[in-house]
Amino acid sequence: MAVTEEDRKHWSYRPLQCIEPPPAQDAAWCRTPIDRFILASLEARGLRPNPEADRRMLIRRLHFDLLGLPPPPGEVEAFIADVRTTAYEELVDRLLSSPHFGERWGRHWLDVARYADSDGLESDADRPDAYPYRDFVIRALQDDMPWHTFVRWQLAGDEYEPDDPLALAATGFLTAAPTQPLMVPMEEEKLRLRFNELDDMASTTASAFLGLTLGCARCHDHKFDAIPTRDYYRLQCAFTTTSRDHVLLV
Repeated sequence: MAVTEEDRKHWSYRPLQCIEPPPAQDAAWCRTPIDRFILASLEARGLRPNPEADRRMLIRRLHFDLLGLPPPPGEVEAFIADVRTTAYEELVDRLLSSPHFGERWGRHWLDVARYADSDGLESDADRPDAYPYRDFVIRALQDDMPWHTFVRWQLAGDEYEPDDPLALAATGFLTAAPTQPLMVPMEEEKLRLRFNELDDMASTTASAFLGLTLGCARCHDHKFDAIPTRDYYRLQCAFTTTSRDHVLLV
C-alpha cells in the first residue's frame, strides 16, 4: 500500500495553526479562551452549562483530579468557611505544589514510557536501578520543567547536560522497555535482540512524541499512517549508538 501525497495532507500531519476562539452568546460565562470553544459547542447543540459547583464539590474535584486522593474532612470544612475571593486559587496552588501531584500525574507518562521495576518477558528480573527515571518524571512535573527540556533530556540528556545527574536519569526513557539479556552465545540471536531493542526505542519515541504507531513500518510500509519503511529505519538509525549501561548518579 503506497503512501500518497493525499495521505500526507491528513490534518494530523499538518503544521499547527492559530485558531481564533469562536464567538459565544454568553460571553460572561467564559473565563479563558478554551471556555469559548466549549460554550460554542454546547450552544450549537442547544445545551447550557451546569450551574457552578458549590465549595464542597470543588475541593473534592480538585483533590481527586490533582492528587488522586480525597480531601481530609477538616480541609473541606475550612475551605467552605473561607469566604475570601482568593481561596479557590490558593487551594489550586497548594495542591499543585504537593509532591502527590507529581506522583499522580507522572504515572500517566510512565505508562507512555513503558516504565516498570522489572525486565518483563519470561525472566522478569528486578531492575534495582530503574527508579531514577521514575523520580525524574515526578520531579519534572513537580518543578514545571519546560516541555522542550523534558523531551530533549529523555532522548539525549547525556549529550545536552552530561554533568547533570537528573538529565542522565531522564535517558532511562530509552531503556525502559521489556528486555532480555544480550549475553547469548549465538551471534544471530544477539543481533535479533539488539534490533528488537532499537525497534522499541524508535517505536516508543514515535508514539510518545509524534502520536504515530511506527512499529508496523519495520517490515512494510505502514497500512494506516503515512510512514514508509525507509522512514522507519531513518528514525531507528538515530538510536544505533545508544546502549544500556550502569551509570552512578550522585
